[in-house]
Amino acid sequence: MHLKFILSILLLNVSLTSWAIDPFTVELYDSSCTICHGGGVGGAPKSFDAKVWAERLAKGNDVLLGNIISGFNGMPPLGMCSDCTKEDFVDLIGYMSTEKPE
Repeated sequence: MHLKFILSILLLNVSLTSWAIDPFTVELYDSSCTICHGGGVGGAPKSFDAKVWAERLAKGNDVLLGNIISGFNGMPPLGMCSDCTKEDFVDLIGYMSTEKPE
């Protein structure tokens, strides 16, 4: 039983790591998100700080997407990525909420 759990965690980690370094997502992050999330400007959750993102992720993607699309606190609607799709935003959330890839 413990072996299955450990293997599932390892598999999840590998899949998230592979997914998190998608070049297109990194490009979107660099051009649209890093200006605020890179340093936690204006209360934005700081990128690559899993602890900071944990409480936000607990709310679910629907809430997070709603905040991104409508704007939230100091974040304007759609952030700085007016061309991003919902899928792009989901990928960006996943990328920013994980530990920084090497």
